[in-house]
Amino acid sequence: MDNFIVSARKYRPSTFDEVVGQQSIVQTLKNAIRTRQIAQAFLFTGPRGVGKTTTARIFAKTINCQNLTPNFEPCNHCDSCKDFNNNTSLNIFELDAASNNSVDNIRSLIDQVRIPPHHGKYKVYIIDEVHMLSQNAFNAFLKTLEEPPDYVKFILATTEKHKVMATILSRCQVYDFKRITTEDIVHQLQHVAQNEGISYEVEALHVIAEKADGAMRDALSIFDQLVTYSGCHLTYQKVAESLYVLSYEDYFKMSEDLLGGKISDALILLNDIIERGFEGQMFINGLGKHFRNLWLAKDPASVGLLEVSETTRNFYLTQAQKCSLQFLAKALNLINQCDANYRMSLNKRLAIEITLINICQIENPFTNSKPKAPTTPSLTTEPNAQYSPKSSPAATAAPSSSLSQKSSSLSPQVPKTSASPSQLPKSSPNNGNDSPKNGLSHFGLQTANLRKISNPVEEKKSEKTEENQKHEQQIHDFTEEELLIKWTSFLDALNEKEGALVCSLRMAKPRKMGNNTIVFRVFNSVIENDILSNQDRILDFIRSELSNSQIKLITEITASSENNIKAYTPLERLKELTQRNPAVNEFMQKFNLQPEL
Repeated sequence: MDNFIVSARKYRPSTFDEVVGQQSIVQTLKNAIRTRQIAQAFLFTGPRGVGKTTTARIFAKTINCQNLTPNFEPCNHCDSCKDFNNNTSLNIFELDAASNNSVDNIRSLIDQVRIPPHHGKYKVYIIDEVHMLSQNAFNAFLKTLEEPPDYVKFILATTEKHKVMATILSRCQVYDFKRITTEDIVHQLQHVAQNEGISYEVEALHVIAEKADGAMRDALSIFDQLVTYSGCHLTYQKVAESLYVLSYEDYFKMSEDLLGGKISDALILLNDIIERGFEGQMFINGLGKHFRNLWLAKDPASVGLLEVSETTRNFYLTQAQKCSLQFLAKALNLINQCDANYRMSLNKRLAIEITLINICQIENPFTNSKPKAPTTPSLTTEPNAQYSPKSSPAATAAPSSSLSQKSSSLSPQVPKTSASPSQLPKSSPNNGNDSPKNGLSHFGLQTANLRKISNPVEEKKSEKTEENQKHEQQIHDFTEEELLIKWTSFLDALNEKEGALVCSLRMAKPRKMGNNTIVFRVFNSVIENDILSNQDRILDFIRSELSNSQIKLITEITASSENNIKAYTPLERLKELTQRNPAVNEFMQKFNLQPEL
């Protein structure tokens, strides 16, 4: 059996024209070769798997090629190119900075640089993951990197440009490699699949490209894995299943349910997705991306931003016609809020379900099915409850008595209020019975509502009385012993994380001064600041516990003896040290030292 070579190595570009997705950098390097303006040092930076080391190898081979093509590509036939292709070149060296990051390694490299090439034009040193060099190794490398011999070229590569010293960056030509687009990755995968005799669905290759996230090496590795899993035919379903990716069908179905206000169907679909093993955050992120694609599909100018196959793009265009921009904007906002709060949520599934319910309400808001409470005017509009002042007492006596009997059996008797005849409604007949009042419970009304209508003056008096009673309760008197007990309870209730604050506040004891004033006599400004910065918390607790909303708080710094003063601030500590040991003051004067304020 022949040795298997992974696609990432088998289809590794060997010329500039084969490099995928980095056309601007390739053209710049070819122009440098054409004009013979080749710098002494280059820095290739960018994400993983985008061609940094590959481009460096091609560039090193090209500048040593003895027979360049008219397009300034290596010929792959001269001795230098053959040695490079066979990994036997003595002019091109690849180093891994992760395992050669010491000063001794750099010194050994500097010694090798002094020896000119045996044949060819240049000695090229490709140092990968250069950010792994130590600080001392960087410093030892600076002089050689800035002024190497004419026959030496350095190509540094890194994925973390910010970790490279600025003095190194300033000595190099920096080339920023970008992520490879999904479309370019799909084209390269199609080329590989055709050469390997593997059939495929375009949607399946798009899923691989999206999973690779702009890295061609990752895409080819995933491609090999899926070929091993599914054989010689890559289908969308098998790829999505193997890569643990939710299919587009789930998102399109969920969008249809949300647009139609089908909350039950949406929750059932969510349950099915979770039972298949997908995490909630993966689903909510995918749903956000799906609604973003719908937003892009609404405008022909932004359709080109969709990184999907042509078939999937048509599905987006069709569903986007059913969505309003207002719906998409609100849905995206809700999804973004859910994603931001997902990690802090204790019930993560409920957070997603609430988000789906809220999205359903955008186009299909809930109707308020709660029956409205009947009001007083409705009594005169109901046919069975008409009350005419012109009707005779005899005509109204019978129905009134029946209502009275029914009311007395369903609700307790309301005590009668002493109201003067002038306060009663003029339209009420004085027939000796109170059947309309007692019959209100038949219509779902409370008799207290009728008292508010018939006796507004008495109602206001009762409200004022309640307010006065409440006010009297709010200024309840208290003793100093009660105050100290509540103060201790407040300190015990503080959070354990506020231990420093508790220690500071325990050194302050409140005293009662006057009726509603509490004074804290402290001996240090630090304690006073702790009390004043937490004044609202202290007052809220004490007012509530002592049932007195008129309590006020003041602080006083008392003059204590020198032995009782404790140093808290740096100035106080310095003062105490100088008093204990005069040599400290002499030391400060000798060296002209001043405390920092």
